[in-house]
Amino acid sequence: MSYSGPPAARGHLRLAGPPVERRRVSESRALLMLRATVAVVALVFLTLLAWISSAIALIPVAWRRAPVGVRLRPLRAREARIIPFQRPREKALPR
Repeated sequence: MSYSGPPAARGHLRLAGPPVERRRVSESRALLMLRATVAVVALVFLTLLAWISSAIALIPVAWRRAPVGVRLRPLRAREARIIPFQRPREKALPR
């Protein structure tokens, strides 16, 4: 059955064919294992670098023995004051 729609919609509608299989030239198991090993080594190296740099960043805290979570000076006791409301003013007299 032919399509009876507008002519502009007919020309570019085509069914997609099967995907083209592309094989890598030298994708052997040994090469894949080598690439995975290099990725693991790089990940371990970057993790160690992150741990070392975070430890270096925290050295000043341990060196000065800075208080963590403790205030140096206690706060003053707050005073409770009662503020009275202003009395309502008398109504203005009409002229």
